[in-house]
Amino acid sequence: MNFYRIFDKIFILLLVIFSLSCSTMAIDAKKPVPTPSPEVKVLPENPPVVELPEIIPPAVKLNRNTLGCVLPLSGQYADLGNKTQDAIFLATGMLDEKKKPLWKVIVEDSRGLPEGTKAAIEHLANAENVMAIIAITGTAEAMDAAREADKWKVPLILITPREGVTSMGESVFQNFLTPTQQIKALVEYSFYDLNCAIFSVLYPQDDYGEEMVKIFREEVMRIGGKVEKAIPYSRNQTDFKEEINKLTGIIVNAQQKKRGDQAENKTAISVDFEALFIPDSASRVKLITSQLDYYNVKGFQLLGTSLWHSPDLLKNGTEYLEEAIFADSFFTDSIYPETNNFVDVYYTKYNREPENIEALAYDTVGIIMDVLDDMEIKTRAQFAAALKKVGNYDGVTGKISFDSDRVAQKTPFILKVNKGKLKQVK
Repeated sequence: MNFYRIFDKIFILLLVIFSLSCSTMAIDAKKPVPTPSPEVKVLPENPPVVELPEIIPPAVKLNRNTLGCVLPLSGQYADLGNKTQDAIFLATGMLDEKKKPLWKVIVEDSRGLPEGTKAAIEHLANAENVMAIIAITGTAEAMDAAREADKWKVPLILITPREGVTSMGESVFQNFLTPTQQIKALVEYSFYDLNCAIFSVLYPQDDYGEEMVKIFREEVMRIGGKVEKAIPYSRNQTDFKEEINKLTGIIVNAQQKKRGDQAENKTAISVDFEALFIPDSASRVKLITSQLDYYNVKGFQLLGTSLWHSPDLLKNGTEYLEEAIFADSFFTDSIYPETNNFVDVYYTKYNREPENIEALAYDTVGIIMDVLDDMEIKTRAQFAAALKKVGNYDGVTGKISFDSDRVAQKTPFILKVNKGKLKQVK
């Protein structure tokens, strides 16, 4: 009996122990298993910039003998653009029906607008892959054209009067008689050949007139001369009596005419300068000089700019302009054989005489073709490098070289009014 009782007690004790063990395990199972803390990385405030490798676009094959042209074929300057196109086609031989031309010319119409000019340059540089571009621009869009050409690294030869345009990039060239070149030649001829050292100026109060009088002052001072007076006038002015009063220092009156057999009073009013510079159009210059004659203001050399070079200059009233001189980049009756040959060929093809713009375009194409005669030149960079070295190219506008700023240097034509006609004197 005692044995069974002891056994029962032991059995009960084991059950209690077993129950307690199960409860502890259940409680432990419900506890979440701790997970290790994630590693926290603190980024620096200015993380280093990782330079990605440069993506170089695939090389495209240049159309070596394809010339791009950006011209105002429509709009305000369409006549200028179309004349230029005629000269370019003539220079490349595209109009020669007897032989297949070696050159292809792609012409884009800029419409004479900055946005049209930029779009045309981009298209020619990237879609047509031309070796070089010729562009005719005014002063307004010249800088835009230069920036666009530099952006695509395509050689651009600009025919524009805008000063400083080549500063936009190493790919930009200029073939034009700039205002500085023009006035420098005029002042030097006046000083050394005509012995004029004291000058006065009558000029229009606009951008062109103010730029010209500024350059004129600088060139006269450089050479050791003196600008006595510089008198502006309104752009739309027709009566210049007040300006002539300032120019002479006295109140001028019309020439006094005598009655009967008495002679006309022609005592000239003396002036304190030796040459008078008038940077304005031919029609305005004729109006001013006729009034100078009306008030009997004489005894000085008349000087002008390329704006004088117009058919209007020699129509009526040329007696007031006798012996007047001005500078320009081209003259159809030049003494240069290259000029004479060009005029003959151009007139035979188009039945008209070429003007400055055609001559400049013809020379520009000639220079490009001359450079590319070297078959070792295969890239735009090689072409631009060779173009910089052009020296004493015999063009229809004279001998041409490019200076360190890639601006064409040439000796201007010095022209004089002689017996109602123009004559080259230098």
